[in-house]
Amino acid sequence: MASNRLEDLNNMLFNQLVRLDKDDISDEEMNKEINRSKAMNGIAHTIVDNARVVLDAAKFMDNREDANSKLPHMIGVDAPDDNKKV
Repeated sequence: MASNRLEDLNNMLFNQLVRLDKDDISDEEMNKEINRSKAMNGIAHTIVDNARVVLDAAKFMDNREDANSKLPHMIGVDAPDDNKKV
């Protein structure tokens, strides 16, 4: 099962790099790994861009001047509970 953490994405990308670094694979296998790498690269960029949006939204919520400011639900970042003790 795939995980949703950036740490896991990082591990997957490094594992793919190891597969590309093998000297003992056929040209056909290498082409397959190159195509897999290109697909993983595209998806990884999308995931990182999405994480950047969520991080920017969290920063916005932390720095907001109007305590009633809200983000669209799709962003997935709730306002901190100002009455809640940490």
